[in-house]
Amino acid sequence: MIHHNTIRKYVAALLDTFNDIEVQYTLSDGTVKSRNVPIKYSSKEKSHEFDNHTTQQLLSGNYNILPRANIALSTLAKADSRVTNKNLKINTAASEEKFEYMYNSVPYTFTFELTVQCRGMNEATMIIEQIAPLFNPTINIDIWDGENLNEPTRIPVKLLDIGIETEEYEELSSNIVTINFGIELTGNFYQPIKEIHRIKKFKMLINETPGDGYFDRKSILGWDVEDDGTLQNGEIVSVDYTEKFPPSILSINVSNLSVGENEFFVLFDDKDNKLNELNFEWNVIYGGATIISKDLDKCIVNVESDFELEVVITDIYGNYSSLSREFIL
Repeated sequence: MIHHNTIRKYVAALLDTFNDIEVQYTLSDGTVKSRNVPIKYSSKEKSHEFDNHTTQQLLSGNYNILPRANIALSTLAKADSRVTNKNLKINTAASEEKFEYMYNSVPYTFTFELTVQCRGMNEATMIIEQIAPLFNPTINIDIWDGENLNEPTRIPVKLLDIGIETEEYEELSSNIVTINFGIELTGNFYQPIKEIHRIKKFKMLINETPGDGYFDRKSILGWDVEDDGTLQNGEIVSVDYTEKFPPSILSINVSNLSVGENEFFVLFDDKDNKLNELNFEWNVIYGGATIISKDLDKCIVNVESDFELEVVITDIYGNYSSLSREFIL
């Protein structure tokens, strides 16, 4: 399973966006000195402590301590207004060995809090006047927020509000000013990448009934597929040793999928053996489902959420075939 690390990519993009904020100081000789405001990701509590520096240290005039900024993830909310078809396959990619695809992303709204602590209102106003005009009304950031993407996703970022807190000390000429920027990011979560391997070899079986009520199994061999889709050099030969061929599974079906108990059945083809001579093994590969009972080619499954169901059919010769299918509510 591939983890997309989407939240990490959103945080990195926001850190890069606010990485060039600076404050300016006028020195005694009249020259102006600029200083970049360092920013990092940390919790809100740590941002107020800034590595356990005391208030006296923060106000001492040491410009290596203040101003500083941090950003932290506050809330995540499902964006139902942006929900689209969940069964839509996106970002399909074909290689020599396999096909890759993902199901449609799930929209979420991410709320971040950007906290900046600085020495005095002069620094605070300089920082606000650099950040606030960026959002008019939003800024758009191109982010490769999922693996297997053909192009980056354009993510809108909106400024919600700006809060100012001041810690005043009568005996000191400087005060600590904390600025809180509420930021809303319109993003997505991506499902795991699915893989389908290419079919490199196949054998087609047919059954002929000569008229005596029985059948003869035959195999179509030697087909070559031309560029125009036509088949060449094919022949039909009789199969002398039927025990070489496993059952052929066509599909796993359910009449009406819903939450609760559902009856699933398998469509298959095996003329060499009777139904009671075959062994059926049912398994839930992943997801929210539990098999309650099994009866040869049928089983009862208690369904709670999306899941993948597998069936394995084994004949009396030990040949077997398996098929799995994903069911999405």
